[in-house]
Amino acid sequence: MSISEWQKLSSGVKSEKHRLPVSDNDTLILHDDTPESWLGTPRGSVLLLHGICGCHAADYMVRFKRRLLAIGIRVFRLDMRGCGESVAYCRGITHAGRSEDVLAAIERIADLTGDQAAPIGAVGTSLGGNQLLRAAGRIGAGLDARPSCWDRIGPILAIAPPIDLQACSDRMESWSLRFYNHYFITQLLRRAKSTLQMREELGSLLDGRAPKTLREFDRRITAPMAGFPCERTYYAETSAHSVVGQIDVPALIVTAADDPLVPVDSFVALRDRVHESTRVLTMPTGGHHGYTQSDGTAWTDELVAKLYDSAW
Repeated sequence: MSISEWQKLSSGVKSEKHRLPVSDNDTLILHDDTPESWLGTPRGSVLLLHGICGCHAADYMVRFKRRLLAIGIRVFRLDMRGCGESVAYCRGITHAGRSEDVLAAIERIADLTGDQAAPIGAVGTSLGGNQLLRAAGRIGAGLDARPSCWDRIGPILAIAPPIDLQACSDRMESWSLRFYNHYFITQLLRRAKSTLQMREELGSLLDGRAPKTLREFDRRITAPMAGFPCERTYYAETSAHSVVGQIDVPALIVTAADDPLVPVDSFVALRDRVHESTRVLTMPTGGHHGYTQSDGTAWTDELVAKLYDSAW
């Protein structure tokens, strides 16, 4: 979409921000963009969930938003705990198991979009994909209560979701991935420092040298900040792979055989145990939610738009 095309489209978009209270007295920020056409005949709404180092303003979040608005779909982008504009209102951090925050956002969207039966979709990228699949899987398995709006949900889309955190952590121990470890740790430490300033009881977590790998970061910082005794328990209890087979709403999972961070083996075994309404699409290339085409555009941008354009 060209700049001029986006300027023309955005002139008819109503943008708002909503505060979303969640557990432990934290508050998230839900960004709401409504195309002019939606106000007359609501077509549907899509919740966008970012990755571990992202926020509502991440490049892919903005691209997805623009493509969906262009086809008349209302878009909500959630800043998870400690991310984006939610930083000032949270003592907790986002992590792979924050499924309750996803459900809180979906229920708020259902309220904001009124009593009509207009559908609600959701797209989760990377960590956001795990959170989304875990939320849907736990509901399908009867582990969490089914929201009254759940009949409006679907399809949902998870892009490069780390559904087996232990396997991802093992992969990240490779020396060849030291660049990724450095990038993630640098970004996560910056974010953790902001949150820890509000939690004196956890200030010592940042003492000493910086973590060298994502596993060490999860052991020293993520697990204790999230209330888990160790990183192994955190991985076991928050990975979506154990409940993906119980998802009972239309779902599409997209991964790449050459993803350097999320082992494709995590998805091979899924094909035989997922619900008939769940599809697992493995691309030969794409890296970690890159999926760049020869013209430099991201294939997933088109996928997101086509998925909801055809479904609704």
